[in-house]
Order: sequence, then C-alpha cells, then structure tokens
Amino acid sequence: MVRNSRPRSKLELKSGIELAPMVDIVFLLVTYFLINSTLARNPAIKIELPKSETAQSELQKNIVIHVNNDNQIFLNDSPVTLKQLPVELKKIIKDKEKDHVVIRGDKKANYQSIVSVMDYVHQAGITHFNLATER
Repeated sequence: MVRNSRPRSKLELKSGIELAPMVDIVFLLVTYFLINSTLARNPAIKIELPKSETAQSELQKNIVIHVNNDNQIFLNDSPVTLKQLPVELKKIIKDKEKDHVVIRGDKKANYQSIVSVMDYVHQAGITHFNLATER
C-alpha cells in the first residue's frame, strides 16, 4: 500500500464559521432588548380598547384612568366615583408631580362616562391628556 507522500503542513486551513462568538452576540442582544423594553400590563381591570392606526404605548409614569364596560371608574387601579376623581387627581399631582393623564375607556363604555371623566380631569387642573387605544 502506497500512502499519499505529500507532506502535511503544520498550518492547515480550517473551513467553517465559529459559532461561539455568534451565540455570545445573540445572547447580548436578547439581554439588551429584555432590559430596555417596558411592558405595561394591567390584568386586574378588563377593558377592551378601541383600535387605532397610530397608537402609542403608555409609560409607567402616567396617571391612568380606566373606564370599564360597566362604566366603573378606576384611578391607577383604585375604584373611584366621578365626584372623587378631581380630588384624587389633585392629590396625585401634588404628591408625585405627575400631570400626564391617560384615559383608557372600554369601547363598550357609555360615551357620556368618558366625556364626564374628561370634564373632571380638566376640573382638576389637567389640560392635556391622552385617550388610550390599541393597534
């Protein structure tokens, strides 16, 4: 038997892609996006929001007023009446220096309830607020 008589060099070329650096980068990207993403969920109050093409996600620093399909009003997850709403809003604005309000009204809620909430928000001294929608 004759073997290949070609001498082997000490430096052989390796072909292929190193996967370890690629896996490191993927994990770093996943970690980056997990840390920098904000998840705003509120499972305690069931509200079906109307749809919008230009919806923006709400931030945690907002004052959130919920109006569910039974026209019950919640201020930051606490039930309130319409009469209590301006007083409670003034307390929150005074204590926490928050003045941005997001009104999340269920699409089955009475339109007058939403308008009344907007009136009471204005009565509390807040002139700018957003109506939440889903994309």
